[in-house]
Amino acid sequence: MNSFNSTYITPITTLMGIGLVFGSSVDNANAFMSYPQMHIPQATAYLCPKEIKNAKISLQDRLLSSNEIVEWLKNEGLPIALIAEITFVERKSVYAWLNGGAIRPHNQERLEKIYTLLSENKIADLRNLYRFWSRIIPNQQPLSLLFQEKDLDEKSIKLALSHLWPLAEKEQKRELAKQLSSEQIKSNAFLRDIREVTTSYES
Repeated sequence: MNSFNSTYITPITTLMGIGLVFGSSVDNANAFMSYPQMHIPQATAYLCPKEIKNAKISLQDRLLSSNEIVEWLKNEGLPIALIAEITFVERKSVYAWLNGGAIRPHNQERLEKIYTLLSENKIADLRNLYRFWSRIIPNQQPLSLLFQEKDLDEKSIKLALSHLWPLAEKEQKRELAKQLSSEQIKSNAFLRDIREVTTSYES
C-alpha cells in the first residue's frame, strides 16, 4: 500500500492540480501544452545559438535607409561631388544627408536605384570603379553619362558595369599587392637597405 502511495499518488495529485489551474476544456488543455514553449526564444525555432552568433549580415541582406546609402557611397570611395551629381542635388544636401538630414521621396527612390545597381555583382570597391567612370565602352555610353540621365537606363548601366567591374577588381588587386610589398619592405631591414641604396644610386 505504501508503495502504491509513493508511486501513483504524487503523479495523480499533480495532474489534479494541473486540472484545477487549466480546467478541463480542450482550449485550456491546448494552452497548457503550449505554455512551456512561451519561454523559448523565437530565434531558436530557426537558428541555434551558435548559428546566430556566427551569422554575418551584409548590407545586401537588409534594407538600408537612404541616409545609410549615402554613407555607403561615401565610404566606398565616391566623391561627394559625384554623389551630388548623380542624385541631382547640391553638395550641401549630401553633407546634410550624411548628418542625418531628411531626404525627399524622389531623392530616396533614386538613391535606392543607384544602390541596387552599384551593389549588385560588386567585386571591387567603388573607389576603383570610379577610376573608370568616364571609360568609353564600345557601343555603350560611359557611366558618367548613364548616371546623369533623369530616368536611369538600368539595362545599359548593368551592361557597362559588367565591362568595368573586372577592370576595377584588377586595379584593386594591383594596389593591394603594392601596399603589401611596401609593408614588407618597411618590416624587413635587409629589403629596406636595398631600396635606400637603389634610390640613392638612381638619384
